[in-house]
Amino acid sequence: MPEHSWSGDFPSGTTDPEISSPGSAALVTPIEKNRGWIESPAYDVGLFALSPVAGLLLILVDQMSRWGHAAGELAIYFVGIPHYLSSFTFYLGDQNRDYYRLRWAAFFLGPLVIFASVLGLRALAVQGVVQSAIFVWNVYHVSLQSAGVLSLYRRLNGGEQTEKRWAHLTILSVNATMAFWFLNRFLPLYQLLVRVHPWTPIVLRYVCLATVLVAGSGYALHLSRRPRPVRLPEQVFLISSLLLFHPYLWVKDYLLATIAMLMGHFIQYLGIIWLLNRRKYGQQTSGSLAQQWLIRLSSRPRLLLVSLLLLGGFFLFIDRGSRIIGMYLSYIIVWNSLVLIHFYVDGLVWAFKDSFVRKTVGPYLVLESHEV
Repeated sequence: MPEHSWSGDFPSGTTDPEISSPGSAALVTPIEKNRGWIESPAYDVGLFALSPVAGLLLILVDQMSRWGHAAGELAIYFVGIPHYLSSFTFYLGDQNRDYYRLRWAAFFLGPLVIFASVLGLRALAVQGVVQSAIFVWNVYHVSLQSAGVLSLYRRLNGGEQTEKRWAHLTILSVNATMAFWFLNRFLPLYQLLVRVHPWTPIVLRYVCLATVLVAGSGYALHLSRRPRPVRLPEQVFLISSLLLFHPYLWVKDYLLATIAMLMGHFIQYLGIIWLLNRRKYGQQTSGSLAQQWLIRLSSRPRLLLVSLLLLGGFFLFIDRGSRIIGMYLSYIIVWNSLVLIHFYVDGLVWAFKDSFVRKTVGPYLVLESHEV
């Protein structure tokens, strides 16, 4: 699977003739205060750096009221579900059609294999494998999103590409250490690991911690060698990324800790997807029916919000309905498959190792007008 990373070398000014470039679309006015930020200080701080605060509020509601369970469900259905489905907007753009048709096995057969695997494991009542796969892949997926957004800030603020691997490994190892530190609270994975050896969870914990020390030291060394100090936008997001998984250290309910951690991730993802599509399609007026719908969603925030709420409501309705008619296991299979397919598809559409992705995504997230 291609690396799920947003940190490739973006060829400045490279665009496709079918899509207006960010500059020609006149969507962004060069403003000095926006330099170093992906969009603007308010947008970046609200949707990227401080988005994890939403998770803290969720924990607060759970701890201080009787509405905690309901709040968690609403968060999953009306923030999480839109986030999971947003990956598939890639299929709506006309520019992407030839690309994913050429790689049909990856973009169509791969998701079918994932669904069939989940169906088979659930049908055979194999315990713990699907839940563990989701948990571990989630750590990787969220970490690489954080590392990818950090790469955008590094590019905007004059950082070196040589920092990339150190930054990625630092964020991944910090997050993994926090997620795996009290792994006995997540029984599906814990029980699988102790079958290998009773000490496996402990060994995993300290291997992750040792990796943090090595990777963090290497990353700090690279940052210290920059000709200019790390600027505020990059600093703020780096700190936010390193603290994202902290609920696992102090919230005993691992489901609540996971939802709280994911709230920041969900909001960041929705923010970056909407920004990309707005810059890329916001000024377009033609295309296929699918692209026309994407254009409307990208240029009309109210329509987008209503659509996201309807999607969340639809999945909530299916959840409740499946319980009533005794088909809840079928819903769980669909839900688990959706999460894993989201992880997988994201690894394709954000694979900056691919020149097509670099050309069609990079210039819209790193605007020359915002570079320092």
